[in-house]
Amino acid sequence: MLEHYSPPHQGMGLHLQADSAGTAGLRVLAMVHSADSAAAELAVLWPLCAQLQRLGQTVLVLDGSQSESFQTPGMAQLLERSAWHAQMGLRSMAEAAETRSIATLPARQGLARLRATAQELGMEPLVALQRYVRGYTTVLIYADAKALTPLLQGQNLQPLLVVPPDAEQLVDSYRQLKTLAVYAGVECTLAALEAPAAADGPARYDWSRKQSSVLTDAQKSQIRLQRLNALLQCSQRHLGDAPVLMRLRWRQTRDLHQLTLHMLKTACILPLHEHSVPRLGTGACAPLAWSH
Repeated sequence: MLEHYSPPHQGMGLHLQADSAGTAGLRVLAMVHSADSAAAELAVLWPLCAQLQRLGQTVLVLDGSQSESFQTPGMAQLLERSAWHAQMGLRSMAEAAETRSIATLPARQGLARLRATAQELGMEPLVALQRYVRGYTTVLIYADAKALTPLLQGQNLQPLLVVPPDAEQLVDSYRQLKTLAVYAGVECTLAALEAPAAADGPARYDWSRKQSSVLTDAQKSQIRLQRLNALLQCSQRHLGDAPVLMRLRWRQTRDLHQLTLHMLKTACILPLHEHSVPRLGTGACAPLAWSH
């Protein structure tokens, strides 16, 4: 089952560069966070964002794994301001991020408040979010399944779920798949991250298994393959459909590029609306200096 997935549209990069923020709207991507898999997730998150930038996207990461504070303001403070002033504050961030780094905001509290803010405005959560991030073409929400569920309900996108090289994390991966499938009604894309190849050296002998270390590593790879297939089969049987599974090999640019195009292909695109940003003069607050 590992080889059966729809290849991404290879010409999408040209289409993305031709699109502009004024015509294509806001692209929203999502990535599932788990404390046990954080190291593997971050190893994918930042190269993915860098690849998006190379394709001409202006990227903002809403980091639901980090909480806002007075010293590190983030999405919670963004929602407390008028949409126009928030847009002005983020515009300077976007201009700086174009040449230096990926723009990111702590968002744990803000993501929890977004649904209530959207209800007050009579909008869907992601449409309400669009009012505050008009300086960007792509927003990637990085949060756990519980935080993503109310935001993704009814949305047509596939969150990215990174599967660490450790096969023991597959049970947690299935639990998150189930949460998003049952409560948000969305299917995930699985990125199976492979560990870097072990350095060449003298073969070691595993006395407990009475075999060489080379054979032990091969067995570990086979066990991981079997468990990944079992994960897909369980999803097919109990959740109604098997998720897309993509391979991420160590330092393989082609794998990362294919994943990036697939994420853009399955992103939620919010069309621009004239009423997304209120008129000037509403909420006359002093601009907030963002430092992230």
